[in-house]
Amino acid sequence: MPVIPIPRRVRSFHGPHTTCLHSACGPVRTTHLVRTKYNSFDIYLKSRWMYGFIRFLLYFSCSLFTSILWVALFILFCLQYLGFRIFLRFQYKLVILLFLLGRRRMDFSLLNELLINCIHVTMLLVGGLGWCFMVFVDM
Repeated sequence: MPVIPIPRRVRSFHGPHTTCLHSACGPVRTTHLVRTKYNSFDIYLKSRWMYGFIRFLLYFSCSLFTSILWVALFILFCLQYLGFRIFLRFQYKLVILLFLLGRRRMDFSLLNELLINCIHVTMLLVGGLGWCFMVFVDM
């Protein structure tokens, strides 16, 4: 297949709509640039600074909110764990007391399973929020 020589000016690629823009603008000599007191680079820097600041505020507020939730869930998990240990001791003493009094034993199995499932869900939330918090800190 023969190679057709293409002039250098046509070979440089400026984008798919370059020819449309050139034809819409007309001749270069007739278009006058409007002078403003702002340089386009200054506007770019200001918008870039504002974008960076808004991004920082978003990440910082998300990480702060996530860390507060993480601490609250961690405290809730510790309270549930200690409360469950105290509740199990209470059950043990209550069962022994009822046995000594000759009464029927109470069944706490459903309540125990419910409390263990609540502790398990809280533990999963603590792990997940800790991961989210570390993702926001890493950003």
